Amino acid sequence: MRVTKELMKKILPTILLSVFLLSAMTVPIMSLDVTVGVSVGDWFKYETRILEWIAEPDVPFPPDQFTEVFYTYNETDWQKLTITDIAGSNVIFDVLLHWKNGTETTYELEEDITSGTWTYVIGANLEAGDQVKTEYVLSPIITYPPRYINETILVDYETGTRETNVLDYEHPTLVPEASIHSTTLWDKETGVLVKNRGEILNNTSLLGHYYSITYEVELIETNRWTVIPEFPTGTAMLLIFVAITVSISILRKRPKWKRR
Repeated sequence: MRVTKELMKKILPTILLSVFLLSAMTVPIMSLDVTVGVSVGDWFKYETRILEWIAEPDVPFPPDQFTEVFYTYNETDWQKLTITDIAGSNVIFDVLLHWKNGTETTYELEEDITSGTWTYVIGANLEAGDQVKTEYVLSPIITYPPRYINETILVDYETGTRETNVLDYEHPTLVPEASIHSTTLWDKETGVLVKNRGEILNNTSLLGHYYSITYEVELIETNRWTVIPEFPTGTAMLLIFVAITVSISILRKRPKWKRR
C-alpha cells in the first residue's frame, strides 16, 4: 500500500492517540512541588469498560495495534494496581490484569505524578486552580499545556464523604475532525484516580477509517477506604457528564457508521 500525504494526515491522530494512552513518550518541561499521598503497599482495584464503539463497516475492534489498550479495557473483569516503590514523584505499580477468560497477567507501571497526559495518581491535597500537570511534549508537533484542577466535589462512600478533585479536559488534536475529551476524578487526600471517562470522536485508524469510542475506568475497591458499589452518587457527577455530552455533541460529524 502506498502511503500518501492524505493518508498520513489521517493516521497521525491515531499515532498520537496511542502515545497519549500508553504514555510512551515523557518529556516534562518542568517539575511540580507536590506531596505524594500514597504509600508502598497501597492497592487500588479498577473496572474498565467500553461504553460505546461506533465505526465504519468492517473496521475491527480495536482498530489497530496502537489502540490495543481498548482491548484490555473490554476483555478484563478488573485490574489491580499495587504500589511497590516510590522514588521522588515517581510511583511504581505492579499491575494485575484479571481477564474474562479466567487468566491473569502482570506488568510493571511507573508514573510521574507531575507530568504526562493521564495517570492513576497525582499530587495529594490539591485545590481548585492548582496545577495538576506540567506542560508536556507529546510529540514534536503537539504539546499539552499545563492542566489545572477545575473544581472539588464531594463523593459519598460507605466510610463517609470524601473530597474529590475534577479535571475536565479537551485534549489537543492535529485535525479539527477529531475530538478527545476526558473527565478525570482523583481522591483529594491521596491523589488516587477514582474515575476517568473519555470520549474519542472521529478519529482514524491506520487505514484511514473513522471510528469513535467512549471508555470508562472506575475504582471499585481499595485498602485505603471502602468503596460503595454504585459510584459516584449525587447530582454533581451527573451535571459534569451531561456537560461533556452537550459540548461534544456539536463536534460530531459522523459518516454512516454502524454500532457494534
